[in-house]
Amino acid sequence: MKFIQSFAIPLVAITTPLLADAAPGYTRLKDTTLNDRPLTLSVWYPSDQTASAKIGGNAVFVGTPASVDASTPTSRHPLIIVSHGGLRSAMDTGAWLSAALAQAGSIVVEVNSPRPQNGPAATGEIWQRPQDITRALDHMLNSPVWGDHIDQAEISAVGFALGGTAALLVAGHAFNADHYRQSCARRDAGNPDCDWYAGQGVDLSKTDVTPLEQPLSDARITSAVALAPEYLPGFDPDASSANSPVLLMSFGSEGLSSKAAGQDASVVSLDATAPDAFSVCTKAGAEILREDGGDDTLCAGPQANRLAIHKAIAAKISAFLGAK
Repeated sequence: MKFIQSFAIPLVAITTPLLADAAPGYTRLKDTTLNDRPLTLSVWYPSDQTASAKIGGNAVFVGTPASVDASTPTSRHPLIIVSHGGLRSAMDTGAWLSAALAQAGSIVVEVNSPRPQNGPAATGEIWQRPQDITRALDHMLNSPVWGDHIDQAEISAVGFALGGTAALLVAGHAFNADHYRQSCARRDAGNPDCDWYAGQGVDLSKTDVTPLEQPLSDARITSAVALAPEYLPGFDPDASSANSPVLLMSFGSEGLSSKAAGQDASVVSLDATAPDAFSVCTKAGAEILREDGGDDTLCAGPQANRLAIHKAIAAKISAFLGAK
């Protein structure tokens, strides 16, 4: 798809909607079933109530309007579990996507996993993220507030980057654990964190990948969407037990093969870049990242274009989930 490269509307007008406007509902839940890995669950849901706050905003990124603690739905809705990915992502990084999917009629839960404190602690994220999705699903289905409002025939996992990998794993797609151990020795393995691991003194080839060799699937997941999933070459469609529909989404020329997710996978290539999966940046966002030694490419490109890309991504996902 091709996006218009300029907009006549000033950026501030399209990235900071008035709080007086209607917005999806939002609340936070805690899952503490594992004391050493507590999860914060950001729940978004259909609502026509007035926005009362912006979620996920900070000095770098613009927040997403929400009606905090709006009335819960009175009917059943599809459930979408979102895992945004990134080893060091901030809370509610995927707020823009979760809100858009909620506005389209789903109850959406973004799983905010605890940030690993160092490289050695991060090596297990590849198998812990799909486990987090299952925990979030358990929490929602067992909730006296939310359980009766979930259509259990329509439960999806949606993820970006490492979260995309988690979405495929929890949907039952088979993965070669040894591929992960050797991923920093291969340029085509799909691991973006090798330099960081090296700086932390981590040798992935010596990592115990036993948990990754165990089943991580959840039979309750009826479909999955993976946006630029990491480690895609490590998936083995011939060994997969998954029967649920899959949508793979890639950025620009990077391309993705549907082979990794099975012959029935749909593939969409976006005229966008990986940073466009993050929230719209503030005017000072790029400068703040540079000053703090962060990755200023997260704020690269016209931010008005990013907002249009967000709408296109959400529309593609909603159409896929609604058509399956």
